[in-house]
Amino acid sequence: MAIIFFLLVPSSLVVFAFNNDDEEIITDEIEKKQGSLKEAESQQKEIEEQLKGNQLKESEIIDHIEKIEMDIIEKEKEIERLEEEIDKTLEEIGVTEEELMAAEEGIQDKNELLEARLDVMYRRGSIGYIQVLLSSNSFTELLTNLDMIQKIADHDVNLIEELEEQRDLIEGKKKQLENQQARLEVLKTNTETEKESLHVSRGTQVRLRQEVQSIIAQMEKDLEEMEREAEQVAAEIRKLQEAERKRREEERRRQEEEERRAAQVVERPSGWPVPGYTRISSPFGMRVHPIFGGRRFHRGIDIPAPMGTPIVASAEGVVIISGYYGSYGNMVTVDHGDGIATLYAHNSRNEVSVGDHVQKGQIIARIGSTGNSTGPHLHFEVQVDGSVQNPMDWLGGN
Repeated sequence: MAIIFFLLVPSSLVVFAFNNDDEEIITDEIEKKQGSLKEAESQQKEIEEQLKGNQLKESEIIDHIEKIEMDIIEKEKEIERLEEEIDKTLEEIGVTEEELMAAEEGIQDKNELLEARLDVMYRRGSIGYIQVLLSSNSFTELLTNLDMIQKIADHDVNLIEELEEQRDLIEGKKKQLENQQARLEVLKTNTETEKESLHVSRGTQVRLRQEVQSIIAQMEKDLEEMEREAEQVAAEIRKLQEAERKRREEERRRQEEEERRAAQVVERPSGWPVPGYTRISSPFGMRVHPIFGGRRFHRGIDIPAPMGTPIVASAEGVVIISGYYGSYGNMVTVDHGDGIATLYAHNSRNEVSVGDHVQKGQIIARIGSTGNSTGPHLHFEVQVDGSVQNPMDWLGGN
């Protein structure tokens, strides 16, 4: 429903009506803010998904780091075992070298003894044995010499056998030493391989830890950004809630006003405004103006009465104007609803204020001669949607 405002100027009353379009403006603004809020919520969800992805990636990298750590521990154990085996092999090589040296010294002695025996045999030949036998003076001595010769021969055979065994032993020790040295080289190679792998693993571990730190730093940055956006969203929500609260309050107030107006029985102005004084000195319509002369349109009726005579409301309503308004002097205007209003002018004193709810017959002012007036009287108007109508059509035969 239109809200009516009355603006009084000399010899006229201008009525303005405004429609309340604020609701549409507020609604549009709320819709825009709600769109911004939805966009912020969408961005927040994207950041949350990114954080979840980063957390998953961080977890995977940490698992990988733990596996590498276990691998490093195993490699360190393997390197330690290989180094212990290398030390053991080196000890075995040392023992073998000592045994080889002792065997070579032993075979050297036997070689010298054998060479001496061969030299004697070469120089004396087999005659030495015959001479020993022929030089025997008795059979007993012959037997003794034969036994001695046999022992010498056996000793030579044993010496040769021992020499061969010693040579076989030396060959075996040399092969053993070669195998040990070859094994030592394999162990050293394996150790270097494990150390290189360990170095690579440690490098990978360092890189992964740096990557985790980078992810954590990014996550912290994302969290800070999300918190800032969350604060902005919260502030936006508070603004929207306040705007929505005001909109609902305005809607509730408007509905209550509409319900009140719908339930209100509009009372037509029908009560005579100056009880006891019914003479009309100037009727509604064209007349000769009592002050300015010339024919002019008279917007209401004039009811003369003694100064201070009570003026009453013609019907129930709400006071929307109470004050001094130019040519009207002291004036009261009562809104009766449904676009109907009554105006009371030239009062000596107004008895009501704007916003007062008055009943039909209630004193609202006193007869006077303020403004452009030739004597104490009431200028009374009836307006419907801003247009004046003949008050007598409403007041009847009073």
